[in-house]
Amino acid sequence: MKRGFLLNINDRNKRDDNSDKTEKPIIKNYKLDKIIGTGNLTEVYLAYNTISGNYVAVKVANKTKLRAYHREEDILNEKNIGLQLNNPGHSNVLRLLETFTDKENVYISYEYCQYGELWQYIIPFGFKPERTAKLYLAQLLLAIEYIHSKNIVHRDIKAENCFLSSDKTLKLGDFGTALALNSTKCTSKNCKLSCPCRFNMVRGRRQFKYYVGTPQFMAPESIRNQPVTFSADIWSYGCTVFQVLSGFPPFNAPSEFLVCCRVLDLKFNFPPDFPKLAKDLVLSILKKDPYERPTINAIKQHEYFKDVNFQEIHKEFISSTQLLSLTELCLIKMTENYKGQFSDEYIDNLNLSINTKLSLKRLNYDIQRRIYEGPRDTWEEEFIHHIKLKNDSASDLNK
Repeated sequence: MKRGFLLNINDRNKRDDNSDKTEKPIIKNYKLDKIIGTGNLTEVYLAYNTISGNYVAVKVANKTKLRAYHREEDILNEKNIGLQLNNPGHSNVLRLLETFTDKENVYISYEYCQYGELWQYIIPFGFKPERTAKLYLAQLLLAIEYIHSKNIVHRDIKAENCFLSSDKTLKLGDFGTALALNSTKCTSKNCKLSCPCRFNMVRGRRQFKYYVGTPQFMAPESIRNQPVTFSADIWSYGCTVFQVLSGFPPFNAPSEFLVCCRVLDLKFNFPPDFPKLAKDLVLSILKKDPYERPTINAIKQHEYFKDVNFQEIHKEFISSTQLLSLTELCLIKMTENYKGQFSDEYIDNLNLSINTKLSLKRLNYDIQRRIYEGPRDTWEEEFIHHIKLKNDSASDLNK
């Protein structure tokens, strides 16, 4: 990896002139504490900046590993995307603070979000109260609107990449797979699946260029390795709405292949306690055709957000996460201990101790969902079914 690769062109030209005027950031200026996150090739530490006196999050990427996996460009891309988003910046987008290197590692410093990932507050039955969940979903929409205004597609929107700051403001982060759309144009008049523009060369082998993200949140066109658009983020946003309000993503399976199959088949179900207007919103977003998905402005005007003032959203108090009720704690314990032994009669008998029909319906739904997503013999049947359909669908993939 070349020295100074994290500096942009202007910084490189001025590096020598300014060397005596400003002190370069170095790892010695930070006291690394505990690990607060991990990635495929990175670790994120809570760190104390001894110069500013602030706590920050420092992402550490080992140079040897980056070279071995040919991922130098990924970390450089994350730095460049972060700089673009910093100008002028947005209250719902995680801010990049500094980048620097030493002989062994690359370091990227971000603002620290004290309350961690939004994901940890939604398990197992969705974020409570629903009003707070709605405000977070509205803030996420504003973050997506901002990055799209910069001509950037995130490509991995999910609750795990949404962070809560010290004042409980949502911050969209993790731009390691983000893409600037102005760098993806294909000049071919007949761009199909085999077009060179859809592949990267890694170690002499072709690698899908647009199959990027988390399969449970990836749009059908991304799974098919088709060029990405803003609409891919809209799809991921719809999946995140489902995840935040239910506690799990709409598409899930034991293997990446089956997840992709279920995405392409639009195979998912809503839990019985899913808000009606939110259900209508999700259904309007999860369309196979990217051109049929709503725009951000259309989502803002959806009935689900009718009681949200997007211009004043940051003035509304974000309440703390409520403690789970006794009913919810009982449901959690029973679903965790589930080993395929619940019968319909047993579920009915639970009414003696939990007198909430909706809770019983939700418990029954979660049991059936775990059967559907967990180990079972019918996986083989589903796998064979999709393999048989592979030749029939091959022509569709070339479109």
